[in-house]
Amino acid sequence: MISIVVCTYNGSWKLENTLASFSRLSTALEVPWELVVVDNCSTDNTAHLVGQFAAKSRFSVRYVYEPEQGKSFALNTGVQAARGDLLAFTDDDVLVDQHWLTSLARTFAQFDCIGVAGRVVPVWWEPKPEWLELEDQQAVVHFEYGEEPRTLDFPPNGANMAFRRIAFEKYGLFRVDLGKTKDATGIEDREFGVRLLTAGQRIVYAPKAVIYHPVERGRLRKDYFLRWAYSIGRQLVRSGLWPEDAVRYFGIPRYLLGSLLTNCSRWAAAREKKRRFQHLLHVYRDFGTISEGWLNRAQQHGVPLSYLSSVGQTVGAEPGGIGLGQFEDFPVSTSPQPSHLTVQ
Repeated sequence: MISIVVCTYNGSWKLENTLASFSRLSTALEVPWELVVVDNCSTDNTAHLVGQFAAKSRFSVRYVYEPEQGKSFALNTGVQAARGDLLAFTDDDVLVDQHWLTSLARTFAQFDCIGVAGRVVPVWWEPKPEWLELEDQQAVVHFEYGEEPRTLDFPPNGANMAFRRIAFEKYGLFRVDLGKTKDATGIEDREFGVRLLTAGQRIVYAPKAVIYHPVERGRLRKDYFLRWAYSIGRQLVRSGLWPEDAVRYFGIPRYLLGSLLTNCSRWAAAREKKRRFQHLLHVYRDFGTISEGWLNRAQQHGVPLSYLSSVGQTVGAEPGGIGLGQFEDFPVSTSPQPSHLTVQ
């Protein structure tokens, strides 16, 4: 059996379209499958919506409630509730291609792998900004690496990933300390993928296992991207995804200082809009990583948290940008978007 796990929080207005796309999945699949919807303590009509959908569905739909706020908790509840030998994960605001699940299953059957990374295609409500380059960032969710299956040396995207159950039995669940919070972007999916790759496991890219991910208007702002990059840098430290044997100065790996100087130089020298902003994102990511490393070092030496929280509130601020230390997400729309879409 294949279990599809979808976690949601107060997203009934977008979840409805996602559920409808599951109904259009190809029936050519030779193995049974189920849908597990994990409600992460929503206060809207999510439970009612899922109940109505389950009553009319031709496949098994199960509603699970997770009272502990945080996507990592919801993901782990979904893993524990799922009955399948294969577990596929996606978001509550996507549209799945009708051959998505069939392609995931066939990739597992064809390759000796513990995980499969599906393709994520961004869907634009508005034209893509001229300053935006999709390479090397996930503030706009995307994951496209050609038209042929390939073994990956990097983790899948959490919006479209699948694993054998043995992956969780052998290597553990998602880390709840790396989930999305007020001051940090969640990278529990990335860390889990790195954990598998570090253990020598194989993850295969499946280009025909496609989901379409809408790009919310609130994210198409430069300051949102800068906050995202800084937050990612902090989370990389928290996750331990840096070399343990690196030479460090004040708790900061030496190579990061070189990276910061290099990216600052590239940003200052760049003239083309996309490349210039891309280099600036790298600068903010490096600042986030260095800042978190220094904070950890300071805490180990007994510096009061009240002092640490006040440091860097305006350092690195730019006109229309942010000060380092101000991490809260921009509010995004909680109402239905226009009907016209652009896929690029």
